Amino acid sequence: MSNITYYNLSTEGNKFLTPHFQVHEFADPSDYVNVSYPEDIPIHDKLPAVLEKVFEHFGCTKGIINSGYRSPDADIDVGGSGSGPHTLGIAADVYFYKGSEPVPSRLVACYLKDEGIKGIGLNCGGNPNGTHIDMRGFGVWNDSVWYGDEAVRNGGIYKTVSDFYSYTGTTKAEVYPDGDTPSTPSAPHDNVRNDYTTSTRMVDIVKTYEGFSPKAVRLTGEDEYTIGYGHYGSDVHAGDTITEAEATELLERDLKVFESAVKNAVKVDITQSQFDALVSLSYNIGTGAFAGSDTVKSLNNGEPGHAAVDIPSWRRGMGYQILPGLEKRRQTELEFFAVGVDFTITDCMNVRTGAGTNYPVKTVSQLTANGRECAVDKSASAQAVFKSGTEITALEVKAVYSAQRIDVWFRCPSGWICARQGDEVFVN
Repeated sequence: MSNITYYNLSTEGNKFLTPHFQVHEFADPSDYVNVSYPEDIPIHDKLPAVLEKVFEHFGCTKGIINSGYRSPDADIDVGGSGSGPHTLGIAADVYFYKGSEPVPSRLVACYLKDEGIKGIGLNCGGNPNGTHIDMRGFGVWNDSVWYGDEAVRNGGIYKTVSDFYSYTGTTKAEVYPDGDTPSTPSAPHDNVRNDYTTSTRMVDIVKTYEGFSPKAVRLTGEDEYTIGYGHYGSDVHAGDTITEAEATELLERDLKVFESAVKNAVKVDITQSQFDALVSLSYNIGTGAFAGSDTVKSLNNGEPGHAAVDIPSWRRGMGYQILPGLEKRRQTELEFFAVGVDFTITDCMNVRTGAGTNYPVKTVSQLTANGRECAVDKSASAQAVFKSGTEITALEVKAVYSAQRIDVWFRCPSGWICARQGDEVFVN
């Protein structure tokens, strides 16, 4: 499963990935006006959580990302190689502040190494208050470790540092003034999933799909009453009323139950967006049905593709009736779960111009350069058919529903691939 999520700067730029860091802070196209820069930017799923952990540990009031994602052209524009960690979306150069006072890079670097972070640049850009942080070793560049001092170059290469404490003369008491010194280096961010809470964006989406009921109502076939944004149970009685503010507070409290259900059921690492999707699904179908779902079973079996395409299956309401409202909700959850994730196709697959078999198959000449390399027949005029085992990144997803079956399509840079056709699944 990918460790990278793509975010659209126009539509998701203001999204908070943690309480103190938003999507747009990880990219600034205005810094690179003379080079190409994409609208969709990659961010390593654990990077924002690492920055937030530093922010909280040092009691910061502000964190400034001086440089996050760079396109290859932008990286070259500032003197980089065009293929470094910033171009992968796994790096950030950051300044932390307590009030008007900066937190020295030497303190941040020592703390990060204690936390098991494997890519750390002391004195980023030659500034004693700037720190380079990258997530190598967390699903990207797994064999790579780099600790350096960016204020010192030897033959154009930054000085390597093995121990930030001795190198900078920093004491443990400076880094851990409250005495919470770790006994051994750790890498807690392998389980950042356990720190997730439902994003504000998903809370708003759940509210939209549930709808607001200011009075208690008993839905057809239900034993108990429902009120607010889908709150159901024996604590709701005929004649009860609720305000929107009270309903929102009740929803956020209810979601904690379903957040715990996701964390207890899912045994593998997932992204924030996937967590959001699963919380929404669990809230809608119930914790028992969620825990026993093929979505959860496939995830835990290391089959994220099967997990993704199972989500649209939950489209039936009382009496096993197909409900368009549920199909629409499943589409939203599918998007949260699969967009930006890497999948491997498990059969030779046509590349089409749209999501459905009614769209024509592309020719090889219409594929991207990388796509042409994955074609079974590389002749320009040949039909575009990707080889089994080709890895694709889902940039867009679509569930195509009919009364008889569900098809799921993923759009990669070259075109649309069928991920599921009825009961057959073609991605993992």
